Amino acid sequence: MMASLQTKPYAFQCGEGQNLQLLGAQAFVKAASEQTGGVFNLFDVACLPGFTTSLHIHYAEDVAVYVLEGALTFFWGDAKKEAVAGTYFFQPRGTPHGFRVEGETPARFLYMTFPAGLDRFVVEQELLAPNSESVTAAARYQIEILGPLPE
Repeated sequence: MMASLQTKPYAFQCGEGQNLQLLGAQAFVKAASEQTGGVFNLFDVACLPGFTTSLHIHYAEDVAVYVLEGALTFFWGDAKKEAVAGTYFFQPRGTPHGFRVEGETPARFLYMTFPAGLDRFVVEQELLAPNSESVTAAARYQIEILGPLPE
């Protein structure tokens, strides 16, 4: 029999969970490191039209993304892919990646990392102004910021 990852069952409705704001994105933490025994994190993320991430690399975790609403352009490695509701992406650690919200409507997606730990980085980022401190914090969590997304 498999051991439970947490001490007790729990559930969150839409809009529930730790609410974090990061560079214009809103993320609800659905599965924190402590709740999963460090196995994974799950975020429900909403971004406004035009939102963009930097091109970056996670060295400590793999990333899985499932688009619920809106349209995104994903960049990973040398590839570029359009994504709408129902699209799934898996980005292995060590792969440069990022995304941009396209169109006139917000995007919403589930963002899962394996193993857990990214939730701690996001909490720390919420407390920092976007400057060299946030780049230093990214390095502590084995995330390399490469620069803006390609066009």
